[in-house]
Amino acid sequence: MTAALAGYRTANGNVIALLNLERGYSDPPATDDQSAVEGLRGGCVVLMVAAFENYLKEVVAELLESINSATPSCDFNKLPSALQAQTVYTGLQAAMTAKAWDPVKQREHRLPGVMHAVTRIARGEILSQEIADTAGNPNAEQVKSMFKIIGVSDLFGTIKFDFDSAWGSPTAQTFIADNLDAVVQRRHVVAHTASILSTSRSDLQEWNRFLLCLVTTLDATLERHIAQVIADAQ
Repeated sequence: MTAALAGYRTANGNVIALLNLERGYSDPPATDDQSAVEGLRGGCVVLMVAAFENYLKEVVAELLESINSATPSCDFNKLPSALQAQTVYTGLQAAMTAKAWDPVKQREHRLPGVMHAVTRIARGEILSQEIADTAGNPNAEQVKSMFKIIGVSDLFGTIKFDFDSAWGSPTAQTFIADNLDAVVQRRHVVAHTASILSTSRSDLQEWNRFLLCLVTTLDATLERHIAQVIADAQ
């Protein structure tokens, strides 16, 4: 189990706490309780997706860093070609381009950071945090793209057997992608419109169970995959 998974489970405790509070109200809620219930349900959706998004960034950084720290060391040229390319291009791009919140924006002031990134790349180091930070909206396409970088070309197909075991029953071929997109889309609606209409108590319970099964399955699959990447590159 990765430290990222442990962190996700801790964050998920906050979601469960909100779910428990929401269950204290009747369903459907009384008129006087409508605002409280909608607030709790909206908070659940936002928190569960935020926890998932943070897990993705943390697990990518953690597992890529394990390649850097492997003993004996890995040969950069034996790593998956997509990972090599991402390290070089993303690393340099991150060093050269200032984020909106970064106070160091002028080229001459960013040059030391750029040269440091070049040095790290030249010695075969994977810029784990820089790659992880490219993660954004955690919908199905974005998640597949993230893990394609480290050599998992068919992520949801790869994890389907283990996911179905964790879920407790066989699922449709598109079940993982469809449910992930549904949860993320609902988070967008809540975050940008403050509307939680048509989100039921059972939706929340199902989505939280889904994300927990997905994260648990991803974690085990990715640990095995990175262990093989390391073995192949040593």
